[in-house]
Amino acid sequence: MINPEKQVLHRAAGMAIFLMITLGCTLALPFPTPTPTLPTPTEITPTEITPPGITPTLPTGSLEALLPVHPWDDRTIFEAGLVPAARWALDSTPGATIYHIGLFIPEAMTSLSGMEQVRYTNTETVPLAEVHFGLFPEVLGGAIAISSVTVDGTAVTPVRATGRMQVPLQPALAPGAAVTIQIEFTVTIPTQGGSYYYGIFGYNEQILSLAHAYPTVLVYNAEGWNSQAPDTDGDPLFADASYYLVNVDAPADLVMVASGREVERSAVGGRQRVLYANGPGRDFYLAAREDLVSHTARWQETTIHAYALAERPQGAQATAEMAVDALRIFSQRFGPYPYTEFDIVPITTSAGGVEYPGMTAIGAFFSSDDPFLEIVIAHEIGHQWFYNLVGNDTQDEPWLDESLTQYVTCLYFLDRYEQESMDHCIATLRSLGQTASQPEIPIGLPVSSYSSNDYGSIIYGRGGLFFIALNDEMGADNFSAFLREYVRRYSWDVASTEDFRTLAEQECSCDLTGLFDEWVYP
Repeated sequence: MINPEKQVLHRAAGMAIFLMITLGCTLALPFPTPTPTLPTPTEITPTEITPPGITPTLPTGSLEALLPVHPWDDRTIFEAGLVPAARWALDSTPGATIYHIGLFIPEAMTSLSGMEQVRYTNTETVPLAEVHFGLFPEVLGGAIAISSVTVDGTAVTPVRATGRMQVPLQPALAPGAAVTIQIEFTVTIPTQGGSYYYGIFGYNEQILSLAHAYPTVLVYNAEGWNSQAPDTDGDPLFADASYYLVNVDAPADLVMVASGREVERSAVGGRQRVLYANGPGRDFYLAAREDLVSHTARWQETTIHAYALAERPQGAQATAEMAVDALRIFSQRFGPYPYTEFDIVPITTSAGGVEYPGMTAIGAFFSSDDPFLEIVIAHEIGHQWFYNLVGNDTQDEPWLDESLTQYVTCLYFLDRYEQESMDHCIATLRSLGQTASQPEIPIGLPVSSYSSNDYGSIIYGRGGLFFIALNDEMGADNFSAFLREYVRRYSWDVASTEDFRTLAEQECSCDLTGLFDEWVYP
């Protein structure tokens, strides 16, 4: 028997420090070690395609044999991965980027070889003379070698800088036109433990975590190409919603957990080959270990696969049950969770959890009775709406997903455990905000404008409190209706601060200038 009063106090005690250590993708323990200083976009200079010191590790046979073969314009393969209420997206994202990726993971798992074909459509109103890619392994403690790049079958020489690459287009790509860019690459996977950039990319304790492991198309918007070096306190990836077909050739004993739905599986030469279909989504993520165990649960049309280390199997059932509650609560509040699957996988990380489309990675250190675990699961599932469904510039406007997800985590505890837990949550947001060097620092600044301490205090503390103030200003019914409409209006799109404010003012028929001046704007 559990004493309900003690349960609430236990939960509140956990909440009292979770906001103080939530960073980047959530619970960062401690702050990540510094990453190398990256050049600014104006410092991009041509470099050789393959940097010295990296020897590609190629599988037997051609990497081209691993590339998924599927018509670019046929999206039926993604239909089974979406709940019926979300399948409208297949016809409503006509210019979305499409990735066909083949990955070869060797037995050692400290490197991988890959090839990708990217169908990129110019959805802008101006011609584009290049496409910018993020090379995130170089930002996350590893390295990436580019062996070749072609555009519509013609070899080109990219322009590289640390963490990114420009692929030239000759002639410039007209609005509405599309090109196919093929890139062959080899990645060195770091083994520095779980603290370097939270350990989201690495091979540690026999766990493989492949965050942003492939060349990724960056966002073009009113600012031009968003190819600035990411500040390491925040999330590195700002991406448009895209579609991914990823064919992975891996050791046969590896249990792989990935974004999207497993389409087909085969045994090839004593290894396994698995094809995943994921989309629309902001990213493709894969984690793996040999001895993972799993527990399966369902909520409506969604199957939850929760994985745990073999030595802690009870954790799988615990996280699956929490996921059911979070998916239920947030779907009722904000609109349906879009995918037919949701996965939870443990990794070696200094973060409590990290969000990816259709899944979350959580710290392998969690035990099933850890009071932080439910906080992490709720927070990361909240990101399925605010980061994945509704995108935002995670570097320039981090408050739009992280501050909002802090607030909806409190809503989870309100709906799951009633008002007392919500009151504790608000109190801890307030306590965290007061740890900033200046507690009234605006929440609407870029990540780079905050010190490491102030980023956590302001974005995760004061930022969460802003939504309490906004709810009070708009009225609870208007505010709830606004959040639901915000998700509906900007699903699979990118919202800005001004988009958020304009829609809020429309919903409440009120002027929010004073509130945004007090809390958001510099």
